[in-house]
Amino acid sequence: MLRNLPLATLRTFEAAARHQSLAKAAFELSLTDSAVSHQLRRLEEALGVALFEKAGRGVVLTDAGRVFARSVGTALRDIARTAHSLADAGEVGGRLTIACPPMFAGKWLAKNLAGFCTDHPGIECHIRLFDNERVAEAADADLGILFGTGSWPGKWSALLEMVAIAPACSPLLFQRAGRTLTRPSDLTDVILLHQDDGTEWRRWLAAEGEHVFERYRRHLYCSDLGIAIDLAAEGVGMVLVSDTLAASYIGEGTLLRPFAATIQATGGWYVLCDGYRLERSAVRLFLHWLLGRFGQMLSLTPTAQAGEDGLLDSP
Repeated sequence: MLRNLPLATLRTFEAAARHQSLAKAAFELSLTDSAVSHQLRRLEEALGVALFEKAGRGVVLTDAGRVFARSVGTALRDIARTAHSLADAGEVGGRLTIACPPMFAGKWLAKNLAGFCTDHPGIECHIRLFDNERVAEAADADLGILFGTGSWPGKWSALLEMVAIAPACSPLLFQRAGRTLTRPSDLTDVILLHQDDGTEWRRWLAAEGEHVFERYRRHLYCSDLGIAIDLAAEGVGMVLVSDTLAASYIGEGTLLRPFAATIQATGGWYVLCDGYRLERSAVRLFLHWLLGRFGQMLSLTPTAQAGEDGLLDSP
């Protein structure tokens, strides 16, 4: 089938599927409407299935079309990401300074950065730690990674991911308690680990029907979430944390999720930099790598928008 598949039609199909419109796809690709229709018919004939069906004056994807669109969209983004990376890799080198809070440095960068350094030995990475609120002010950093709500004046930024948080604890906590913890009310005598003033735990408990926060008597407050995660891994208490920061602990069994319920944190992880720094190949190459680890693709469009792949760009 691959030998007979008209690969040149896949970009046309992706555009038509994304827009749910042959006319909009034609405009984007600088083709005529009839050329788009012809290419899509060729693709459908090669696959032996209908990808679109009429809906009023427009078209919608069939079930088969939706399945194929997901695969084609992902594949084309991967190809484009790799092509951009290869183009930048040929001229890349020098020092790259990354500013981020300790929690991201210790719980994500430390677990993932080795691959980037191995693949790009010409780049000398420097990691500088700042309080989360000060990352955007790190004037001598090429890039910043921070938790926030977006929109930093004068900065280019891209959303890595919005964050959902849920309780996590060590199996040691069960051993010390002498019992499993299966209901939120079981936490009344467990140390709740905080990286804020208790707001997130209040929200999670309230979502589970526990509105009397005063019943939960034991608390430990940390100025950085990374320390709270480490304390949880030692069996000290229960922490609210995202999979992004806790993935390695959960994967190795150091932490587990006793409750499935999550709440949305008040923000997400972003990468940002001064716009002129995007001219550096090392910066673009790191952005391609970082966004790719979050299933995203680098977009350098000049207007702020939320794309299909989840990016938020700002001037």
